[in-house]
Amino acid sequence: MKKIKLAMVQFLRQSNDWKTNFSQMAQYLKNLTPEVDIVALPEGWLGTQPMSPEQYEEIMQELFTLVSRKCLMASGAQYLKVGQEIYCRGLLLSPDRSAPIPVEKLFPSQAVGERSFVTPGTALPVVQHQGIHVGVAVCVDLFYPEVVRNLALRGAVLVLNPVNIPEPRIPLWQQLSMTRACENTIFVAMVNNTGTRYPDGRNIQGDSFVAYPDGYKLRSFGPEAGVYYVDLDLDLITKVRKRWPYLEDMRQGRPVLPLP
Repeated sequence: MKKIKLAMVQFLRQSNDWKTNFSQMAQYLKNLTPEVDIVALPEGWLGTQPMSPEQYEEIMQELFTLVSRKCLMASGAQYLKVGQEIYCRGLLLSPDRSAPIPVEKLFPSQAVGERSFVTPGTALPVVQHQGIHVGVAVCVDLFYPEVVRNLALRGAVLVLNPVNIPEPRIPLWQQLSMTRACENTIFVAMVNNTGTRYPDGRNIQGDSFVAYPDGYKLRSFGPEAGVYYVDLDLDLITKVRKRWPYLEDMRQGRPVLPLP
């Protein structure tokens, strides 16, 4: 395979001031190193207020003009009002496509009350970029092994996980991400906000990270806001899959226990 350079923007969010958030994100993206292949943004970095899909796409298209022409941008996810419904939706913007590709949170969070106002999404794309396949599992969708397995079986070797989660949940997220990375022999990259608060008042303190497919390495970036770079050696996936043929077993239709 090859190596890819991933940039993860750990964002210091102003809860309901999208214009300030936009300006800060624009500064980060302007200053990305030109070698970046993929840049990933967190969930809800624009703020907590829903906006229209048209406004959101316009904002993301403007930001996309600031990054390298070879770069794939994963916008994170935002509450968007579509008719009478609200979705948690992000966009994948690629230099190879004329229009952004939507991604959605399939399972709104029960814990923070999203199910009372967020409609479950259906968009779970896998996109090809520079010869590799990339997928997105928004926040708690990572807790559903079927979601990440679906992405991996469709070829994703990197799954981005944009989140907005509190500090006490970071150890759980790290363990979960390492499990998803190993059982699917892929990289999982979680990108979080920082210096803000969860709906119940708990602190959100960053700690974005990348979980590796061999289970030996988890690279975490601490609480400081900023852009964090990591070079992912995709040859590691080839090596690990020679030992752990989990995906191939599923592709071959090996029998599994029936559901009760």
